[in-house]
Amino acid sequence: MKKIIFYSVSLNFILVCLLPKQALGQAKTYISGTIENAKNDSVNLTIDKTYLSQKQINYQIPLKQGQFNIEFQLDRNRLVEFTYQSQLMHLYLEPNDSLNIKFAAGDLPGSIVFSGKGAVNNQFNKNFNEQFKNDFTTSLIEDKMRSLNLDEFEMLIYDNRKKEKMFYTDHADKKLLSADFKKFIENQIKYNYLNYLLFYPVVNANKSTAILKVNSLPAVILEVLDKKAASDAEAMISESYRNFLSSFVTYYASELNGFNKFKDYTISTEKKYVIARDNLKGEPFLFYLTKYLLEMGEKTNPETVKRIYTEMEKEDKTGEYTAIVKEKLGKWMKTKLPKNAEGKLDIASADFKLQGFDGKEISLADFRGKVIYVDFWASWCGPCKQQFPFSKKLHEQLTDKQKKEVVFLYISIDNTEEIWKKAVNSLQLGGVHALSPGGWSSFVAKYYQINSIPRYLLIDKKGNVVDPNAKRPDDESTLQDILNLIE
Repeated sequence: MKKIIFYSVSLNFILVCLLPKQALGQAKTYISGTIENAKNDSVNLTIDKTYLSQKQINYQIPLKQGQFNIEFQLDRNRLVEFTYQSQLMHLYLEPNDSLNIKFAAGDLPGSIVFSGKGAVNNQFNKNFNEQFKNDFTTSLIEDKMRSLNLDEFEMLIYDNRKKEKMFYTDHADKKLLSADFKKFIENQIKYNYLNYLLFYPVVNANKSTAILKVNSLPAVILEVLDKKAASDAEAMISESYRNFLSSFVTYYASELNGFNKFKDYTISTEKKYVIARDNLKGEPFLFYLTKYLLEMGEKTNPETVKRIYTEMEKEDKTGEYTAIVKEKLGKWMKTKLPKNAEGKLDIASADFKLQGFDGKEISLADFRGKVIYVDFWASWCGPCKQQFPFSKKLHEQLTDKQKKEVVFLYISIDNTEEIWKKAVNSLQLGGVHALSPGGWSSFVAKYYQINSIPRYLLIDKKGNVVDPNAKRPDDESTLQDILNLIE
């Protein structure tokens, strides 16, 4: 959950931003402005120090006769969110800036006029973003990735980059832009191109589950990329660079995996960590891993998450990034997954409880001494329901004696008990039914690292997982796989 600290300041009150000790004593930054036809409410200024929408600092600045004023300390050049009512725009700020903005209520950023120190930077940034909005809209570019072959797509983004460079190089106010802002724009252009280039194979590999490989990029295309320069803490202000970090690590982790698509979240996480460790350092390293773990940590073996977190602690001097990981994944990192006598993960011996259809708790241990065919499903999963007639057929093909030795366990990841029970009743499917609510965030989805359903698990009478990715009910050999475990 996003955490925001609010500070309310009067029109003439000077507010000092709460920053780490090393930031204290730095020059102050000022923002003031006038909103035409404004009500006497407030404007908000939000600083996201980790770029992860976590523990943001937010200044709530009251308006007086449509005017506002704030003074604070800024630790580095940043893009900060400026909002009035439901309108939002990003301001580019450097320490010592004294920026004044004027706009009409209901027309931000359209009517905005900048003045003061930092005005030229922000006017250029506004014009650049309006001119090239589509070039930086990921959803639009991903559509192009899916419809164009590699040569066509590379030409598209090459031409986009060329137009962006020309706009920047030939702009009348280029000489008036600050040196740091010029570097920011150059990084936006550079890394937007590199990000989409590396992302292209991944997007196309994910178009279908039938695609098992990620296509490698030709060496001649990758000549534009200097892997040794991938880690650039000064570029962190650029969203294009931050997006590039994810595409960079994902592509080269795929290379490390022989360009085979990952089937296991933990293996994927471990290989991505290796790429990040070997190519990134400092803030880029911490940012990438924090962002990745926030998204995928609970689908990864907790021991792997803990090991990565420990390495991050060594790099995180301020503790800002590791604090986010600990808050989100602290409990998960303490989870102990059961292991067998050989020290290998034994997911059949889990001692967690699930809700049974009759309201009683169910655990895998309840079925020791029987063969268990586990079916992970949900009412919204079409392919899951397509398998149920074949699952019924499996039941029917067993003799009465065999049925006493086999359990068909259906574990739903539906969000609510009502939806789950309604689906079970309509399907009229025999066997044992259990619920682990929450979809992909449900306990069983994270515990068993399930990234697609239907998913099947075959467990023998001793509780050993014979096949963590068992065959589907419509496979003719599935019945024999079950019968082999009865003998």
